[in-house]
Amino acid sequence: MVLGQQGLRSSHSADTRRHSNSPPYYPSSDGNLSTSSSTGSLKRRRSVRNKNEITFNVKQDQWIKNEEGVDSTQKKLKGLNLTLYQNKKNIYRSLSYKVGDQVEAIKWTDDAKEWYCARVIEILNDLDESLVFVHYEGWPPDEADWISPTLIRNVQHPLQYGPTGAESESSWNDYAEFYISESGEQARHHTGLVQDRRMSLHCCPCHSRETIHPERPDRISSILQAFHNNRLLRYFGRIHAREITTTELLRVHTFSHVRNYYPMDDNTVVIKKESKPLKVTSIAALLNPAPALNTRQKTVMRGVGGGVVVQADQDLIKRQHRRFSSAAAAVDATQTNPDPIAPPGLVCKMSCGELGIAVDTTFHPLHSSLSARVAAGALINLVQPIIQGQMRNGFALVRPPGHHAENDAAMGFCFYNNVAVAVADTLEKYPTKIKKILIIDCHGNGTQKIFYDNPNVLYISIHRWENGQFYPFSGAPNECGEAGGLGRNVNIALSSSVEKPKPMGDTEFVAAFHHIVIPISKQFDPDMIFVSAGFDAAEGHPENLGGYNVSPRGYALLTKMVKDLADEVCNGRLVLTLEGGYELQPLAATCAASAAQLFLPNTVPDQQITSYKHTLNAIKPNIGAVESFRTVVQTQKTYWKFPDTVTSSSFRFTLPTDWRATDSISTRPRRDKKPVKIPVVEGY
Repeated sequence: MVLGQQGLRSSHSADTRRHSNSPPYYPSSDGNLSTSSSTGSLKRRRSVRNKNEITFNVKQDQWIKNEEGVDSTQKKLKGLNLTLYQNKKNIYRSLSYKVGDQVEAIKWTDDAKEWYCARVIEILNDLDESLVFVHYEGWPPDEADWISPTLIRNVQHPLQYGPTGAESESSWNDYAEFYISESGEQARHHTGLVQDRRMSLHCCPCHSRETIHPERPDRISSILQAFHNNRLLRYFGRIHAREITTTELLRVHTFSHVRNYYPMDDNTVVIKKESKPLKVTSIAALLNPAPALNTRQKTVMRGVGGGVVVQADQDLIKRQHRRFSSAAAAVDATQTNPDPIAPPGLVCKMSCGELGIAVDTTFHPLHSSLSARVAAGALINLVQPIIQGQMRNGFALVRPPGHHAENDAAMGFCFYNNVAVAVADTLEKYPTKIKKILIIDCHGNGTQKIFYDNPNVLYISIHRWENGQFYPFSGAPNECGEAGGLGRNVNIALSSSVEKPKPMGDTEFVAAFHHIVIPISKQFDPDMIFVSAGFDAAEGHPENLGGYNVSPRGYALLTKMVKDLADEVCNGRLVLTLEGGYELQPLAATCAASAAQLFLPNTVPDQQITSYKHTLNAIKPNIGAVESFRTVVQTQKTYWKFPDTVTSSSFRFTLPTDWRATDSISTRPRRDKKPVKIPVVEGY
């Protein structure tokens, strides 16, 4: 077998069972059809593209159309001892439960399928899906899952609960009443949330026993727990995730890159000419694609943490491949493909001893590919109802992140560029409604590269730069785009003052948005806004992963500013997508503070900012920020209009006076010296 060339599906490894509660996932479902996450979304095969996609069969030397009939679906259901319902509408007509009710649902724990007490959170009933989103009582919120109605039954005693036991009946009755209320209906149709347990499968094979890797499953768990503790979860409309298709990925990624990480059948592959990804600018561009100019200069590969490549020897590479091949082969071959995925870039020896990509990007040969596909597909599923007017905005709680992934390379903990794929997909699918898109980022070198010559995408990034000495070592102020995209790339590159070095915080970031981001964005007048929501700048991150001091309140202010912008210019169409942020407590707190700003006014009054007055401890950015802003303005004034006062060399980028807090102690970020005891919150 040639590493990286075999099309391979994800399976559950015997090597991981001892160390993870993550379930094995069956390969032939677009949903979580698995030993712990059985959605019953049985129509699309995980390893192929759209079920009606035309492909080329190598052996038969002919074009074929992939269609999955009832027979194959029946076989899958038979293998799972499930009942095949021919008429999905009848399932819901006969349901004996409703949202908020207590039921029993199948859950896989420690490789055992058991009935656990659960609560019905949402019921999805359309022509394509028949699913129920359940919260398992006594389990943390990240264990909630979309499952098939066939895996739910009425309660039978005695009931089995999770580690924390039964939850308050009155709390769940309150949730049920809220769900059917007018306020509940309005909330769910305003802000969406997409999450999926399959994204938690992605991890280093060492499971952080030797080294705690920054990008790890605990990130999602901590964020959802913060949402739960702050009583935010009931206000989201739940979106079911799916896997991305090769067609969607190929809009921004090269075929070889997609093929390295996307399992494909050996005999059925999509025929795609190896070329630069398509820049969607017009119908003419679709019919006559032109190669994009290559602006990337090859540099020495360095990791997010600052390390350089440590090339693994061939013996280590072969040993890992044998280890995962043997572990996967122990799984029932009728349910899974026993071959792990080994992309060509999986050759770096990480500090934990396992193999990684681009120095320190973790990759699990059995699970990471699936998680990456679900992350990209989840975002597209969230974007669709927002564009169609069914929701106004949303939060994509996805991992692995995507903004460092380039069109032809994985790096910086990223494999597929989730936001870039969704933006390209949106421009192609909705050409009359969405003609221009704004992306706000914290420097995703991959996103910048992909849209560098696209006049229909304005890319604005605010990030730590330190004169090119901070990861990913690009994003300079003079990188302004090229060809038709000249002026459509704005890098607010922050560097500390040599004389008075000081980390950036709330005031510096808010000033950048107030004086640069918002004015430029209004001139561009986008039809939709995507935010690559990186929380690396949150207080508490080490120097090599951020080193800044932006508080939860600071992130809440930034989110409100962008939401107000979206309400003004594009009917509120706004999507936040999780990118970076690795210290769990600051990450969870800043995510929760940001998400609360997306809701309707007065949804959670104690967590929402209604005015910018008295919100900041200081209104004058530090000297390093001022120097950085001046460089940006001098560069960008060629392409965008700024007031004469802003372009003046004496301008200090001060914020309005009444934005200063009257009591600085009330808004100053407070760092906890001891671990915080998380309060018990029962129900949603």
